Amino acid sequence: MALLEWTPAFEVGVEQMDRQHKNLVKILNELHQAMLAGSQPRDLMRVMEELILYTKYHFNTEERLMAEAGYPGLARHKQKHQALTAKVEEYAAEVLKGRATLSLSILQFLKDWLNKHILGTDKEFAEFVRSRKVA
Repeated sequence: MALLEWTPAFEVGVEQMDRQHKNLVKILNELHQAMLAGSQPRDLMRVMEELILYTKYHFNTEERLMAEAGYPGLARHKQKHQALTAKVEEYAAEVLKGRATLSLSILQFLKDWLNKHILGTDKEFAEFVRSRKVA
């Protein structure tokens, strides 16, 4: 069973963002499945690293699209991206040092954050783009 099911409600209407959001959901679900299967810590960290790298790539894409569109909420959006990235990287570092383990609580945090982010700030940006016919 997937941790987060992709539904049409997640579509923001900007093709590149929607495609990348689907991939983020896919990787998050892969991490969840690996945890449920009892995968080795190194295998879990491999998927976690993939999630971190892809998230950074996605955030860079979003920020570029926002800059190109002249989106007034770019600075606020970028701060949210930076805060999540810092938190997840810090957590991953603690796991690598043996001070923490990957748990369902971190997956729930990531699921909730992604859900809220897509349905909130990303949809706001998509509305801005549609109103200006930039996309």
